[in-house]
Amino acid sequence: MIIEKKRRTKNSRIVVAISGGVDSSVAAALLKKKNYDVIGIFLKFWSPYAKATGDKTTRRENICCNQEALLSARQVAAKLKIPFYVLDVSKEFKEEVVDYYIREYENGRTPNPCVVCNKKIKFGWLMEKAKELGAKYLATGHYARIKNNKLLKAKDKKKDQTYFLWQLSQDQLKHILFPIGDYTKQEVRALAKKFGLHVAEKRESQDICFIEKGKNNDFLAHYARKLLKPGKIVDSKGKLLGIHKGSVFYTLGQRHGLTGIQLKRQTGGFEPAYVIKLEPGKNRVIIGSKRDLYNNKLEVKNINLLSKWPTVLACQASIRYGHPAESCRITKLLNCRQIKVVFDKPQCAITPGQSIVFYKGNEVIGGGIIK
Repeated sequence: MIIEKKRRTKNSRIVVAISGGVDSSVAAALLKKKNYDVIGIFLKFWSPYAKATGDKTTRRENICCNQEALLSARQVAAKLKIPFYVLDVSKEFKEEVVDYYIREYENGRTPNPCVVCNKKIKFGWLMEKAKELGAKYLATGHYARIKNNKLLKAKDKKKDQTYFLWQLSQDQLKHILFPIGDYTKQEVRALAKKFGLHVAEKRESQDICFIEKGKNNDFLAHYARKLLKPGKIVDSKGKLLGIHKGSVFYTLGQRHGLTGIQLKRQTGGFEPAYVIKLEPGKNRVIIGSKRDLYNNKLEVKNINLLSKWPTVLACQASIRYGHPAESCRITKLLNCRQIKVVFDKPQCAITPGQSIVFYKGNEVIGGGIIK
């Protein structure tokens, strides 16, 4: 684990966000081993009402903060002999993350709630609580690294989570630690066994925490009421090909929900149909072929820079989590309130509302929202 010299003050207090999983548990254990004054905090997020009960008093527990996760986190804190607190952040989570998620879908965009959660909740709200507890630093189990106040990719490139962290500020980076950033997932599990933590082989979830697996449409049907009305499915020339039950259920590049719709090839025969554009104002879903999804240009809004940029810069960019960072050229517009991106090679399904994150090698130099 790399911790800069200025952070090596003996017995300095650090708050660790412990979720009950292996990554955050090992992060806490590594800091405890280095003789830091570690405090564990477990966050309780907002969760939707459980439809099966037929009332509005019972809620479905989120995977990341259910009773099983809470018990696991308590056991880890007890094993490490560190203070442990449970904080209710459900109100803030609902307002900052869930409402944003619903609003973006209603406006024809595809959001990434984890990016907003990191900015507003984990490294915003929780950092303020850490300061109230007298802690100078906040640590999490993210796979990322910070060196010389620069945000860098993790050692384990397959697990790297810097894509979700581009909205962090320079001031926040000064007070954040990522203890497992210099380890692979396999090494983290080995450390958990070494420390005697029961979570060594615990499975992880990569789903959106407040939505039941595979039930995103059910969630949107209940909470995103704005576009829950039938509309037209058309091709790029406006020809009617079908009727949808709500454009909120569609996103760029999607094939699901287009059953029975086929496109004629110019050379004869048919080819699969994909969503290539959404028009929420007209409640229309526009479909086309897979080749229609490729583009090498886009504009970006809500820019956050983690380093100084010239007016024109060659770098690499990732347009979604897990997507390789591809070579591109970016140009500042409107005093960097917007930027234009031109990729060397066309990219598939550049989706409005998703984050685009810019890299110079392993360093995150900024990011924004695809416009």
